[in-house]
Amino acid sequence: MIQPKVIENKKNIGFEKYQSFVSKFVYTDFYLALVSIVVFVGWITKCAPLGITGLVVLSCLALLGSDDILPLTINIFSGVLLIYSDKFSDYTYLWPLAIPFGMCFIFFLIKNRGRKFKLGKMFFPLVAVAYALLLGGVGSTIKQDFMRVLPDFFMLGVGVPAVYLLYSNYLKRDDERDIPLYFSKSLMYLGLIICFQLITVIAQSKVPVHDWQSAVWEVGWADRNDVATYLIFTAGMTMYLSTRYRQGWIHLALGIFQYVCLVLTFSRGGIIFGIISGVAALIFTIIKAPNKRLHFFYIGIVVLGMLIIYLCLMKDINTMLSALLSRGFGTSGRSNLYKEAWELFKSHPLFGVGKGYYGPFTHTSAIGVYWFHSTFFQIIASMGAMGIIAYVYFYVTRLKILFKNIKNSFNLFCLAVFIGFEGYSLINTGTFVAYPFMALVLTMTLLLERTQKDFSGFVTPYNYSSPWGDRIAQKETEFIEKLRAKSKTNKQRKKSK
Repeated sequence: MIQPKVIENKKNIGFEKYQSFVSKFVYTDFYLALVSIVVFVGWITKCAPLGITGLVVLSCLALLGSDDILPLTINIFSGVLLIYSDKFSDYTYLWPLAIPFGMCFIFFLIKNRGRKFKLGKMFFPLVAVAYALLLGGVGSTIKQDFMRVLPDFFMLGVGVPAVYLLYSNYLKRDDERDIPLYFSKSLMYLGLIICFQLITVIAQSKVPVHDWQSAVWEVGWADRNDVATYLIFTAGMTMYLSTRYRQGWIHLALGIFQYVCLVLTFSRGGIIFGIISGVAALIFTIIKAPNKRLHFFYIGIVVLGMLIIYLCLMKDINTMLSALLSRGFGTSGRSNLYKEAWELFKSHPLFGVGKGYYGPFTHTSAIGVYWFHSTFFQIIASMGAMGIIAYVYFYVTRLKILFKNIKNSFNLFCLAVFIGFEGYSLINTGTFVAYPFMALVLTMTLLLERTQKDFSGFVTPYNYSSPWGDRIAQKETEFIEKLRAKSKTNKQRKKSK
């Protein structure tokens, strides 16, 4: 009669050891790199069973062992990167994998219940947006049009708030935990996946450099514009990491590498606002650098490296830039869309014509949404005055959260990212793409809302959780102490003079 209890205790001890191991492993670079490799290999081999199964397995391992939603960030936002074609049949046959993933997800929710439920400051603005989306087109949209874009409503009006609530209630609450650091590292790895995908597509196309302006880079999950949009997020967060590590030149180089890949998309709007965002991010790295002399040295190293690359590839780079400039800066038909949106608003000022509206142009998404390629014009045409009120509420609340602690490092780099994203969305569709863009925007806003402390300077020992973290943390601490001692000595010398 005693034996079953002994076996049960062994099982509990075994699971506790597993949880202890996973709770540390998911915060390491090895975990982030492993997820990235699985996603990239699944994409480049065009083997959906490999990529999706691998991502589901890694997600389940994290869900079963972790008490925090943060390590699932790379899993959640890398899922879309597995898509290598626009044929749903290439993926839908793998639906049984949703069963074990769903079970693990439910286990995670139940295991970590008991925390005080929080709606978050953005919940009611999101409800207002969902309400405006639902009422958009009242009196003008026919039933068939409404039903056709119903999936879009659920993704944007229900799915995005669901992601926000998930992070609001399952983000581990610890004021001393460096959440921005890990989140930014997750986005850095996402950016590297995207860059390697883009480079692979360009290399496989065998299109001469001088013809790149007319080439269409399709990575499966996105066109050039969406690739550029995603890189605005990832590159900005990578630049933030350059202010957090003693070897910051590595992250500076990786951030600039992502901005260069953004240029390779040949997305004109993406390049313009990506450069604006990148310049802001670079300025913020200087402002927030723990050691400005060292940081300028890093910038010099990166600039020197870029100059060497340019000299080695001068002919191809000049040809590429010439091809980019030859595309010009026309509106690509957007001016007609903006005129159309304004006329629709004037004829349907209260609720607009709804997202199920079909216009004379071919700017439609895969699920039939008619794009006006502008946040402002999409709102006034699709939702009218109701949409204006809802989105003013949405943006005012978001900006209050962002600027409340704007001197904090993470807030500044989020500002750089949002400048690029919102600026580009004024001439593109980003604001109305639920996943990954708006889900990512709301996740970042939640982290801004939750992180009140300014995590700046080099990484502290508290936030190293890997087995070798103590050794790294010790070196970082010794380096910081040397800087403080040197600064103190310099101050004493000045006083003595």
